[in-house]
Amino acid sequence: MKSDLFENMINKQFDFQSIADSFQVINNLIEIPQNPKYHGEGNVYIHTKNVCDELLKLNEWKELSNKQRVILYLAALFHDIGKISCTKIEDGEIVSAKHAIKGAKRFRELVYMEYAQKYEIDFQTREQIAALIKYHGLPLLFMEKEDLEYNLIKASECLDMNLLYLLSRADLLGRECGDKKELLNKIEYFREYSIEIGCFYSKKEFRNEYTRFKYFNSKNIWYGDEVFDITSFEVIVMVGFPLAGKDTYIKENLSHMHVISLDDIREEFNVSPRDNSSKIAMVAKDRAKDYLRLKEPFVWDATNIVSDTRKKLCDLFSSYGARVKFIYIEVPYNELISRNRTRARSVPIKVINNMIHKFDMLESFEGYKTEFHVNGDSKEVSIEKEY
Repeated sequence: MKSDLFENMINKQFDFQSIADSFQVINNLIEIPQNPKYHGEGNVYIHTKNVCDELLKLNEWKELSNKQRVILYLAALFHDIGKISCTKIEDGEIVSAKHAIKGAKRFRELVYMEYAQKYEIDFQTREQIAALIKYHGLPLLFMEKEDLEYNLIKASECLDMNLLYLLSRADLLGRECGDKKELLNKIEYFREYSIEIGCFYSKKEFRNEYTRFKYFNSKNIWYGDEVFDITSFEVIVMVGFPLAGKDTYIKENLSHMHVISLDDIREEFNVSPRDNSSKIAMVAKDRAKDYLRLKEPFVWDATNIVSDTRKKLCDLFSSYGARVKFIYIEVPYNELISRNRTRARSVPIKVINNMIHKFDMLESFEGYKTEFHVNGDSKEVSIEKEY
C-alpha cells in the first residue's frame, strides 16, 4: 500500500531530516561540492537543508495551503539534485551549468520510476514540483536574459509564480555569499515586474489563442498584440512512451482522421526500431506534406519525447496553416513494463528506461493547444491547458 507523502510531511511538521531520509538521492548531495564564492556554507546537502529551513521562516509560509507547502518544500528539497551530474571543475572553479533543467528531468524520472510506487504523488503535483526545480534560478537571472518578458510569461504557463518567488528567496537565504542584499533586491524586482506585466497571479491573458501560439513560437510579436488567426485545419501530434496507449487513444477518439504512424511505416518497409530511422522519418514527412498541401487534418503518431523534435514538427505543420495540437498520454511505469512483457515485438527495458531518462515533458506553450491524459490507478485524469 502506498504511503501518503503529504500527510507524513505535514505530521512531521516538515522536519528536514525525517523527510530527507525518505529519499536516498538527497543524502548523495553530501558528496557534491559548491563554489565557495557563491556558497560559503559548504556542500549541496548543507545548502539544501538551509533552504528548507529558511522556507519555514518566511512569513508567507503561514499563508500557504498544506498542499502548496508540500509542493514548495519538495521543490526546495530537490532543487539542486541536478548538481549531482552537472558539477565539475572548469579553469579551477566549481561549476554546475544547466543543473536546474537536468534536475527537473531527474526528479520526474525518480518519481515516475520509483517514488510513485511508494507514495501518492499525482501527475499535477509531480509536474508543479518539476517546473519549480527547472525555473528556480529565473528570479535571480531573468534580467540577464535577452527577452526577459518572454521568459517570465513562459514560466507562468507552467507554475505558480508566487511559489517560485518564495523558493528563490529561500534559496538565496540558504546561501552564504557577499552580495545577498543586492540579490534579494533582484528577486523582489522579479515579483514586481511579473505583477506589472500580468503574469504573477495567473497565466498571461492573450487576445486570442492564435496570438498566444505565435507569441511562444515565433517570439517576434508583443504579448499585447492581436494576430489574426490564419489556421484552417488541425494536426494532432501524439506524445508518449511506447505502450503508453497512444494507438488506443487514436482508435477511440480520432478514428475519423488520417493517421501517420512511424511504427506502421517501419513495418511497411520492414525496418527494425533498432535500425536507423532517418528513412522512416523522411517517408512520414513526405506523407504529411501531402495532407498539409490539401489542408487535410491528420494525426502524427510517434513518441516525440524530445522537445526539439516537437518544435520542428510544429514549425513544419504550422507553416502550412495547421492548428497544431499536442496530446500527451501517460500510464504508470509498472503498467508500461507489464504491457511490454505481453507485446509480440517488445521493446528492451533498457531502451524504455533511456527514453524516460532523456524525456522532455510537453509544456502547454508548445502548441496551439495541449492535452494531458494521465492514467491513474483506476481512472483516467484528463487535464486540458488552453485559453
